[in-house]
Amino acid sequence: MNVAEWILVVMLSVTLLIFLIAAIVLIIKLIHLADEAEKIVETGQGIAAKADDIVDNVKGMTSVGGIVKTFANRVIENQERRYAAEDAARAAEEDIEATAAAERAAAAEAASFEAERAERAARHATSSASAARQSAKSAKADAARSTRNAKKSSK
Repeated sequence: MNVAEWILVVMLSVTLLIFLIAAIVLIIKLIHLADEAEKIVETGQGIAAKADDIVDNVKGMTSVGGIVKTFANRVIENQERRYAAEDAARAAEEDIEATAAAERAAAAEAASFEAERAERAARHATSSASAARQSAKSAKADAARSTRNAKKSSK
């Protein structure tokens, strides 16, 4: 081979060697860059997870969701207490009304019994008076007959 060919072969070899070294360096840097990118992605995911936790905590403490949930629970508890008190009051009123109705029924029954007893006594008194009148009439009639008989016998 002549010198020109050797120079051309050496120049091409050196150029190829430079490109090969540059490619190796570039590949190494890309591998390190990929590792760094993976670390950044992992860190970002961790930050995102922590941010979600923080958002959930803040939302639970200060957002409308937590406040509404707490408020709704308190309102429901207060309503349950009030309804329980109203039910107890209503039951007490019904018991009082039932007791009063039972007392009124007992009083009405007692009054009916007394009225019946008074009516029987009045009937008994009326029949006794009637019997006494009849006895008095018959005694009068007997006395009148006796008097007539005595007058007839004395004549």
